[in-house]
Parts: sequence; structure tokens; C-alpha cells
Amino acid sequence: MVPNVVRFIGAVIGISLIGGGALMAGIEVGGLVFAMSPLIAAIIVRVVGGDGLRGVGLNWTGRQGWYWLAIVMFPAAMSVSVGLGLLVDAVELGKDVSFASVGTATLAALVPRIVLAVGEEFGWRGYLTPLLHANRVPPLANHAIVGLTWTLWHVPFILASPTFTIQPLWVFAPLFTSGVMAMAFILGETRLRTRSVWPAVYAHAIGSALCYTLLGEGVFARIDPLWFSPRPEGIVMIIVTGVIAILVFRVPRPATPPPASDQLPPFLSIP
Repeated sequence: MVPNVVRFIGAVIGISLIGGGALMAGIEVGGLVFAMSPLIAAIIVRVVGGDGLRGVGLNWTGRQGWYWLAIVMFPAAMSVSVGLGLLVDAVELGKDVSFASVGTATLAALVPRIVLAVGEEFGWRGYLTPLLHANRVPPLANHAIVGLTWTLWHVPFILASPTFTIQPLWVFAPLFTSGVMAMAFILGETRLRTRSVWPAVYAHAIGSALCYTLLGEGVFARIDPLWFSPRPEGIVMIIVTGVIAILVFRVPRPATPPPASDQLPPFLSIP
């Protein structure tokens, strides 16, 4: 089973390099290849490695609280970040911005963002997380491995997008890594606690839709991107998601036996 971990990480990084390289060459479809590379890599390794559809986690199981966390987590974190920015005059809203306009634009963005979230999460939390769990990797190490892979996976897209950040690399890299790691710990726990991939999909889609809406033209007249950006690498966002990750890990973990073998569990569940 461990070879499949290596195969998946190698495949997802390799496909992301292909997608990023295509973007650098001006081939727009490279963006779609990049975005779907976790799903593509998972399908390839599941077929080649013999896992099939085991452990996908398509069921809606677990306590409802984890699903509510997935739905409200990023809107709450971004509200704290932007709200604090407004409080200290580091953020200024555009003239025509309203709660209704942001909400409507976010809802409109949800459908494409759900598709993109499935492309990512069916790889990260739909395959790699349960695969590591089946190999008896402890939760903290599990989420750290997924988080670091997730961070490295972004590199080709960042290099292909000169406007992705205005921060110097030495500032951006540790902040982005911290933000992605915090998200990996939270989303990974929702997967392990619920035995379902859907909370991670919901959180990813909602967070992405709202973030890109907030960063759209005219929403902010002025914003301090280092501290108050709604993106994962904003310092306030890192603090808030870091606190959420700590609180999530403090929730008592059910006393379940370790996996009986290193095989992924049946199609609709994980141990």
C-alpha cells in the first residue's frame, strides 16, 4: 500500500507540472489539467495500484456538526479577517458593495467551484488521506504529509501566474505554506471524523467561491493584503484557521480500533 502513496504523490506533482508548463506556454487548457490533477492522479493510481473505488468516502456519515463546520468555517474566518481590517482602517470597501451583492456573487460562483473542489478533494481527502490512514499513519503526520504535498502541488500554478502574489517570495512562501497546512489539518480531520469526503468538498468550494468574490473588481477600494487578505496566506486568516485546527484536534476522538490491514476499506467508508 505504501507504494501507492508514493505513486500518487509522484503522479499529482507530475501532472501539475504538465498543467503549469502548459499555462506558461500560453495553453489555457493547462489550467484545467492542473486543477483536476489530484483527481486524475487518484484515478490513475487506483487503477494501476489495484485500489479501485475503495475508500472514496461518498457517503454522508458522521455527526452533522462536522458538516456545519465545513459550511461556516471559511465565511467566518474571512469575516474576521476583513472585519478586523475595517476596524483598524486597513481595509476599505468599494462604494457599491453590499452583503447581498457579495452573497449573490458567491452563490453564482459555487457551481464551478464545486466542480474544481471535487477535482482536488477526490485526490487529497478522497484518496491520499484514507490511504495514509489505512497504513496506520497517525492523524497529525497524515495531515502534515497531505498538507506539504498540497503546498508543493500549487508551485507550478504560482510560477505560471505572475500576479498570484505581490509579496516577496521569502514572505509569501512561509505564509502560504502555513495557511495550506492549517486547512489540510482541518479538512483532513473532517474526513477522518465523518468517513466522508463531502465536508472537505463543501468547505473547499465555499471558501474558494467567497474568496474569489471578495477579491473581485470593486469589492475592496483598499486592502492590506499581508495581514487582512481573505486568501489562505493572509496573516489573520492563518491565525484564525490555525485556532480552528487546534480546536478541531481537541474534540475527543472516538475509540476505534486500528485498521485490520493495510488495505483501503470498502467503497463507501474508511475504518
